[in-house]
Amino acid sequence: MTGIFKTARFWSVAVAAGLILSLLFIVSVGCGDSTTTTSATTAKTTAESKGMIYVAVTGAGELAAGAGNMGMAVVNLDTKKVEMVNLAEAKAPHGIIFSADTPTAANTDGRIADAAPKTMLLGNADGGSVNIIDMATKKVVKTINAPSGATLAICGMQKGPDGKIYLTSMGDGKVYVVDGVAGTITDTGVGGGDVTQSICGIAWTKDGKSAYLSNMFNPKDPTMAGYVAKVEWPSGKLIKKIENVTKVAPGGSPMAHQSQMTPDFKYLYVTDGADGSVVKVDLSTDTIAKTIPVGKEPHSIVFSADGKTGYIAVRHEPVENESSVFIYDVEKDQVTDRIPGIAAPLICGLVWSQK
Repeated sequence: MTGIFKTARFWSVAVAAGLILSLLFIVSVGCGDSTTTTSATTAKTTAESKGMIYVAVTGAGELAAGAGNMGMAVVNLDTKKVEMVNLAEAKAPHGIIFSADTPTAANTDGRIADAAPKTMLLGNADGGSVNIIDMATKKVVKTINAPSGATLAICGMQKGPDGKIYLTSMGDGKVYVVDGVAGTITDTGVGGGDVTQSICGIAWTKDGKSAYLSNMFNPKDPTMAGYVAKVEWPSGKLIKKIENVTKVAPGGSPMAHQSQMTPDFKYLYVTDGADGSVVKVDLSTDTIAKTIPVGKEPHSIVFSADGKTGYIAVRHEPVENESSVFIYDVEKDQVTDRIPGIAAPLICGLVWSQK
C-alpha cells in the first residue's frame, strides 16, 4: 500500500473484520512539537496566487507517523516556501478548516479566508477528534473528542450554509457537526446506511436546501464504484445517487476523496485518488461532464473566490515520500503549476487564506 488509502483493500478487509477503529490508522503519537522550513521551487504560473495554503498532513509511514511530520503544512504562495508544523496531538489529520468566526469568502464553504486566521481546526481520521490550533503559536489549545461509541474517522471539514462546521466520516458514512466553543461533536443524522457508507466530501447548493456527499467506497462491496449522493438538507433524505463518479482501482476499491463546488454553483469537482484525476460533475443535470487526469493521488481541491484557480493537494508528488500543491486553471481544466516541498507522503484537506 503506497498511502493510507492508496489501495482501499485495506479498508474493506478492516471493516469486514469489524476493526475500523483499530485498523483505519495505527498512529504513533508523540511526534513532538517542532517547526521546520523547506524551500520549494516552481515554474512561473499564470495564476495570480497570493496568501497561504494550509494543508492537513499525515506523516511518514503507511499508517503510523514514525519520525515523519504529523499536523499541517503552511504553503506560502508568494515565496513558494513550505513550513511543516508538527503537532503531537494530531492523529492522522485529514480535515482542516478555519474556525467558524473567521471571515470567509462567499460561496466557498468556509475554505477561503478573507483575513489571516487566528484559529484553525484540524480533523483526525484516527479516533475522530478535532484539534483547535492557535495560529499565533501554532500550538494545539484544545482537543474535542468524538462522541462515545461513534465510528468517526474524519475526512473532510466544511462550513455549512448555517455557519456551522461540518465533518464527514470515512468510518460510518455520516455527517457530524463540531462546536469549537462548546467543545462538542454531534451526529447530525445525515448519511450512513444505504445513503453513504464512507463520506469524504460535502458541498451545498446555493439555496442550502440540498447537499452532495461524495461516497468514497462501500466497505461491504469494494467492487462498487464511488458515487455522489444528493440529499435534502438538513433532513438528509436521499434525492438521487450520481453513480460511477470514480473508478474501481485494479485489485482495490474506488477512492472518491474530498470535493468542492465552484463558486458559481455550476460544477462539483471530486478528487479520485485511485485514478489520479478530478471528476467534474455538471450540477444542472447531475451528470459527469468530464474526468481530468492530474497525476499521482489527488485528495482535496479548493477554488479561489473568483472561480478561476483551483489548488489541489496531491500525494506522492514529485517523489513517493513527498507531496505537492498543484495549481489548476479552471477554464482550461488543466494543471498549470506545482508547488513541491511538503515533506510527507500523505496530505489531505487544504484551505486558503488570501492574507
